[in-house]
Amino acid sequence: MENFIKFAVKLFGFIKRDVIIWFSYRTQFILGFLSGFVGIIQFGLIGKFIAGGNYFPLIEKYGGDILAYFITGSVFMSYTNLALSTFKASIQREQRMGTLEYFLLSDTPFWQLFTFNFLSGFLFTTFNILFIFSALVWLFSVKINPNIFGSFLVLLVVMLPLIGIGLISAAIILITKRGDPVGWIYFTLTGLFSGIYYPVEIMPKFIRGISYLLPSTYGMDLLRKTLLKGYNVVQIRTGLLVMVIMGLVLIPFGVWLFKVSFNKARKEGTLAWY
Repeated sequence: MENFIKFAVKLFGFIKRDVIIWFSYRTQFILGFLSGFVGIIQFGLIGKFIAGGNYFPLIEKYGGDILAYFITGSVFMSYTNLALSTFKASIQREQRMGTLEYFLLSDTPFWQLFTFNFLSGFLFTTFNILFIFSALVWLFSVKINPNIFGSFLVLLVVMLPLIGIGLISAAIILITKRGDPVGWIYFTLTGLFSGIYYPVEIMPKFIRGISYLLPSTYGMDLLRKTLLKGYNVVQIRTGLLVMVIMGLVLIPFGVWLFKVSFNKARKEGTLAWY
């Protein structure tokens, strides 16, 4: 119980720190928020323009609304970016501030640093997306039939394999200092092959198989089904199981690779370099 209280106090401290940082740079905060809002508005307008009297059979399983299809794709990419960038950003921030080595001397291990920053980022991303998504549904009269619990469960489960990939990215950053090929490659592949902005079915068959190697493909599919069509947990159980299995493979591998990179950087005396 005492350890849980200490953990909760630290988590609150990290969230409080991020809130203070956000509101200390009000102009940056406002411009960042507006940029995200304008970007999704553009997707909305493009979707509305394309929709004009057209029928889209390949997305009928999600309700057939191209506007909702675009918006949910943009929302999903926000969470993908969060999972891929949080861990390496945590390291780089401590390195730039010159506090990484001092942090390691404290009683807060790396896994807590990653956990606190991820939960804080997940919280802020969710609040931001809820506001923007609600505004767009109202502005463009997007038809949705959300299963809130199912949608939230999908986001939590798809985070498992994405966190594993994020740990691999953080491991690479400890060695390269700048430049993250793993995160870049995965984010690019997600945009190309995971059905974010167009259905997987329109791709040539000889490269379509790549889609089913990416956890984002399953996460995007299930998020649309729960958010737009109201699918329940039983109906999406197969996809959830696939993502859990991927997470059980990628997280241990990411942890192992991070430990290897950390020990290498510490042995070479480059841990705080950036």
